[in-house]
Amino acid sequence: MEIVLPEFKGGHCRLVTACGELLGSTAQRKSLRKAKSKVARYRTPSGTALVRAWIDGKGNTRYLHVDCALREYFPKGSAPKVTHTKAEVTRIIERAVGRDIDVSIVGCFEVPMAKLPEGGIIRLLSEEQKTAGVSMKMTRGTFSLTGAPIKRIDWRESKDKKRSINVVIEGDVRRTVSEEYMCEMWEWINKQFQLFVLG
Repeated sequence: MEIVLPEFKGGHCRLVTACGELLGSTAQRKSLRKAKSKVARYRTPSGTALVRAWIDGKGNTRYLHVDCALREYFPKGSAPKVTHTKAEVTRIIERAVGRDIDVSIVGCFEVPMAKLPEGGIIRLLSEEQKTAGVSMKMTRGTFSLTGAPIKRIDWRESKDKKRSINVVIEGDVRRTVSEEYMCEMWEWINKQFQLFVLG
């Protein structure tokens, strides 16, 4: 079995995190032993990426946590230290394949302001307003959603000179862990970004 990891192609996503409770009978959950956090690097067409995974829990509860991120996502010197090979990290995910999971997904995106729709809420809120020599604009915000698969969108202007916006989207889904689990999580969070941010 080969676990496939996201390549971060064709999108603005820089990090996807999937953390969820593995479901099943008490015996199934107990049989899944814990695994300490392991970090590996892997190559993508978009550049070097990092994957981190572990299984934790108390009693009969087990949680699978997986992060995949482009190295460029991390400020200089703050990327997690590589501790293992890609095969050793993906073996943790393999142990959960076939199990249902209630998963919280977080995606971090960077998008140029010019790519946001002109009538979109983030662009409208971040427009500078001037009155009587005083200017004001929003530089960050949070949207809470109900009745949608995502529950929250945070955004802020990038601190660099690129005129870009950093967006964090959080949502909850139920899935079955598969060989392409993290690719499925990446695709799902990207669809939410397209729908709710790029419109």
